[in-house]
This record gives sequence, C-alpha cells and structure tokens, in this order.
Amino acid sequence: MKKNIEKFINTPIDDYDQMNYDLTNGQEKGSTTYIDIYDNCWKWKPGTFNIISGYQNEGKGQWLRFICLIKALEENKKFVFYSPEDYPSSAIWLDLIHTLSGCSTDKDNYNFISPKQYDEAYELIKDKFYFVYIKPPNNTLSEIMKSFREILEKDKDCFGFIIDPHIKVMRDEDVAGLRDDLYGAYVTSTLCDFSRTNNVITFLVMHQNNPEKDARGCYVEPDTYRIKQGSSYSDTADSVHIVWRNNYAKDKLDTHVIIGTKKVKVQKLVGIPQLFPLNFNRKTNRYTNLDGTDLYNFSKHFNRHEKI
Repeated sequence: MKKNIEKFINTPIDDYDQMNYDLTNGQEKGSTTYIDIYDNCWKWKPGTFNIISGYQNEGKGQWLRFICLIKALEENKKFVFYSPEDYPSSAIWLDLIHTLSGCSTDKDNYNFISPKQYDEAYELIKDKFYFVYIKPPNNTLSEIMKSFREILEKDKDCFGFIIDPHIKVMRDEDVAGLRDDLYGAYVTSTLCDFSRTNNVITFLVMHQNNPEKDARGCYVEPDTYRIKQGSSYSDTADSVHIVWRNNYAKDKLDTHVIIGTKKVKVQKLVGIPQLFPLNFNRKTNRYTNLDGTDLYNFSKHFNRHEKI
C-alpha cells in the first residue's frame, strides 16, 4: 500500500520496470461483478473513483449494496459505507440479509425469515462490512476520509468505500466558500487520490437535477451532465453509473429499472458504457432479468433450511 505521497515527478526512465512488467503481464484489468451483462459495461477496478447517479428514491444505494454483497460473498472482499440515510446501521445489515436469503426481515411480512435462515445469513456477512456514522455538522469530507483511513489501517482487506449520498456531506470550513465547480474538483480529487494511493475503489452516490418529463409523462433518462452541483463530478470520475426507474413517475409500483454506465474512462480494462433493462423483485429484495430469473445465484452461498 502506498502512503504519504505528497509529490513526485517521473520520466519514462523512472517507470521502466513497471512498463516492462505491464508489457509482459498485461495491465491490471477490472475483475468480474459476477453478473455477466454488467461485466460488459463495468468491472471492479482498484484505484478508481466512481459515481452512481439517478433520481431520488429509485434504488441507487440498493443496486450498489447488491453488487457489493455479491463481491463480498464471492471473494471475501470488504466494504465500508458512510450511508447516513441507512441509519441505524442495523437496517443496512438486515437489508443485506433479505437479499442474501430472499426472505423478508420485516416481521409483519408473510415471507418472514426463519431463525435458522437468519443465523446462516448473518454468519456470511458479519465480518465483511463496516458502517460509518458522523453526527452533523461534523460529517465533513475530511472527517469521513479520516474514518475511512482508520478502518483501512486496521483492516487491509477493505476493498470498497462508499459515500451515500453526496448531499449528506457537509463542507469543510476551508472550502465552504468555493463555487460548486471548484468544490466538485476538491471532492473528486480527494476521492481519486484516496483510491489510487491505497489501491481501493470508491463510490460517490449523487442525485440528478430536478427531472424533466418526456412525452409519456415519465422522467427523462439520467445523464452525466444532469448530476447535481455540476458536471465537474462526472468529468473527473473513472466511471459514471445510473439507476433509472423509467416508469416510476407514472406508476410508483412499477419495478422495471434500467441500470448501466454512462461513462467508463479506461474501457479496454473496465467495460464499454451501455444500459440494461432489469426488474426488481420486492419479495426477495433482488434484481432479476426481465423474465424474473435472478441476476445472481445466491443459493450457492445460502441453503434455505425451510421453504418460503
């Protein structure tokens, strides 16, 4: 792990050994999401800063937890969430257990998880996730990053760091007066540096500007240039993902969702930007193909003791 890099100036001579290594072995490519169609548009690439954006209440955090859970189960990767909207932290763990088991963690639901199912799911997630909470107004980016570094120092297996959402981060006093575009440069450069110097992945969850409606009366497709507080965020991100419930404005019960990437900086190593239509199964808390089949087979990790 690289640490305390303040400044350096290199020439090709300085990087000769690394260049030869990459030439012989190939540059490090992104690793699979274990979702075949999503691998086409994005893969997990350490050292990258990523944005996930969409309109309010359309599942940005839900999708992010979904792909983090899969990576954790498959490779024992660990993830750190600064996610104040999911406070108390027990709520996010119960949501993960719902997805893993396919059984509700809401006691009033007929699909309620059994004690054996709960214990089995808990054992699978208990050491793979961290939750950071910082009471306002101290929840500044510098304090969040300080917490991230403290966790990483203690647990070198941490792979992904998520800030969800950006709107719940207070400005540090020394940058409080910056214009939005300059503040965006401060935020993105901070997260880029943390990602690259520690060889981890960061995600920043961001909302879209107030939505326009199309001829159907539905919200228009989210875009990199509609991200709140300016395009400087998407301009500097390594990838920009969107989650879009394209019928939500007209029908709040509709569970169709379009997910994918709008930008990928290094496409030959990570994926080509494209979108995919999916569905969200409220009963199992999982994303599915349009025919209802699961995007990912959680049963390889979780064996139900009782039928739902």
